[in-house]
Amino acid sequence: MDPDRESRDSVEAEWDFQARAATHWDDRSRGSTTTWVPPIMRALVDAARHSALGRFHPFTSHARLCFSTDGRHWPGEGDILPVCIALLPGGSYSVALKHDPAEVVLETTNADEAVAAAVAALQEYLRS
Repeated sequence: MDPDRESRDSVEAEWDFQARAATHWDDRSRGSTTTWVPPIMRALVDAARHSALGRFHPFTSHARLCFSTDGRHWPGEGDILPVCIALLPGGSYSVALKHDPAEVVLETTNADEAVAAAVAALQEYLRS
């Protein structure tokens, strides 16, 4: 295995990467007229990292923070958790369970509240 890839596979390294990426995302979003994405990703990444979600591998997709049981979830080596936290225009978060259609659990402007709602929605999953 590629040593660089292996080092990125640790949960801690992936959270470090997400924190750096979130800072870049927020800096780019501030004052921009070319994106609707609000500069609130870093607060969300920090809150999630220091919660029960911190044991999972974080990744972003379409302005959402998602979580997986393995860093290589796309090739099928892990499971994607059935919850994500999306950024919404206007500076708020939407916590949703992934069903068809998705079930919104909470919309809030507070990152800690969004993470707490995601953790609460995953209680059964997190016990395993």
